[in-house]
Amino acid sequence: MFAARNITLCTKDCVCLFICPTGATDTENGQIDAEKCIDGCRLCVDACPSHAIYLVHERYPERGFPSDDVMEVMTSLLERKAGFYIRALTAADEASPIKDTLYRSLALSNKVLAEDCIRETGHMIPETEKFRDLVSSQALENLYSNSFKGDEGESVGVILNSILDALVENRDAVSVAAFLCEECGYIVLDGKPEKCPQCASTSLQSI
Repeated sequence: MFAARNITLCTKDCVCLFICPTGATDTENGQIDAEKCIDGCRLCVDACPSHAIYLVHERYPERGFPSDDVMEVMTSLLERKAGFYIRALTAADEASPIKDTLYRSLALSNKVLAEDCIRETGHMIPETEKFRDLVSSQALENLYSNSFKGDEGESVGVILNSILDALVENRDAVSVAAFLCEECGYIVLDGKPEKCPQCASTSLQSI
């Protein structure tokens, strides 16, 4: 990893110039020299009084998942909570005003628990096979078809299938092009734009 400076936050206190052991922070364009920067040093990050300096990570650890037994239980719980959510909303539509509030509270509770299950089992990470399995599953189709009526359910299905198709096409992609704005420190991912979307500078450096 290496350090980068957000020029819009920099207050020119210049503590980083005195604390950097390699002189990476002392440049003409105000940005930090990534080639001189020591991997994981963070002396300038901790010293900057305006919090304008941050670390850019080049490598990320692989995400761990629960055991198969836990995954099976969580997936089963997800299906039950999604079912309770739908039934509670259906009951709310047919209930009196007092019971309507109760049923909608139960629906919200089950929705939150279902989202927790989705997150813990890795289904919310688009690049994982688990997400693709969830998007293409009959259970998910049943969920959105029962949650939405008529054309709304079909529209949600089209959106989910479009997401799945996009993921399938990019399942072998492992690298992302990243560019650092030398003026403000903004990082642009996946394709070099003509100018920085943050400060409109055309000084973009590949990282």
